[in-house]
Amino acid sequence: MENIDTSTIINLLTVLAIAATVAGFMAGLLGVGGGIIMVPALYYAFSVLDFDILTRMHLSVGTSLAIIIPTSIISTKTHMEYKAVDFKMVKTFGLLIVLGVLAGTFLAVNMKTPSFGFIFCLFFILRWSIFYIL
Repeated sequence: MENIDTSTIINLLTVLAIAATVAGFMAGLLGVGGGIIMVPALYYAFSVLDFDILTRMHLSVGTSLAIIIPTSIISTKTHMEYKAVDFKMVKTFGLLIVLGVLAGTFLAVNMKTPSFGFIFCLFFILRWSIFYIL
């Protein structure tokens, strides 16, 4: 990767800041995940930074998913302070979550980038279709 000029860096930071603001607003207003906004923005950023095309989508999705971990921990701790976590309910679907994580990790590691991008777009369309139907 060669040196990037200052205007490109400023443009990139501006795009990511706007995307993060929109993602936060949409998440707060509609309850949609930030990944809907951030994955394309991160993909654009990794393209501008000239990351290998074979890893851009994986890095974009992985970075977006990695943000969920600290956010979930902080949210759970805050809800626990107000005794607003029903651990009986969490136990009922906890095993399914673990199985889903393992299956998703297996697929992400073994898929080629075009297939991974297609799956992301497919879930994006399905999610918004269901959102507008319901």
